[in-house]
Amino acid sequence: MDVTPTDLLPTSKIGAVKMLQAEDEWLIESLWLSNAAGIIGGQPKVCKSWLGLDMAISVASQTPCIGHFAVKNPGPSLVYLAEDSAYQVRGRVAGICKSRGIAIENLNLTLITSPVLRLDDEGDRDRLLRTVESIRPRLLLLDPLVRLHSLDENNSRDIAMLLGFLRCLQRTYECAV
Repeated sequence: MDVTPTDLLPTSKIGAVKMLQAEDEWLIESLWLSNAAGIIGGQPKVCKSWLGLDMAISVASQTPCIGHFAVKNPGPSLVYLAEDSAYQVRGRVAGICKSRGIAIENLNLTLITSPVLRLDDEGDRDRLLRTVESIRPRLLLLDPLVRLHSLDENNSRDIAMLLGFLRCLQRTYECAV
């Protein structure tokens, strides 16, 4: 059997793999790792969405998250809030920016304005992948997970597919999700 380079997975000798520098480990110091894919979890109405949005603004503006956690690896943020209109998100961002003395016009934060984004839809996944590739955010905020799919969250296979896609985005584009 003939094997061509396109038949193989990409590989690297371990000694040639770049070491992560200590200063690059944290996106937001002691709060979120630079290349993490994770979930902000908690009971309803405990400000999870506000924390995520504050994180995105902090990364985009290099201002401390919730006034305390330093941003170590600033850059663009890409946000999709499924439960809020673009007007509501704009208002929230404007309020946070005003409290920090940031001009919203200069904020490197991009809002996905699509009325629907489904991570279990191949077309939507492809459009999200191309959007991330185009913007190259340091942080991708998708909120809330329950509104981003129509799968059974009690089925580990279904959720593993979604989380696998998010991990792929994180690894391919070196962004926190």
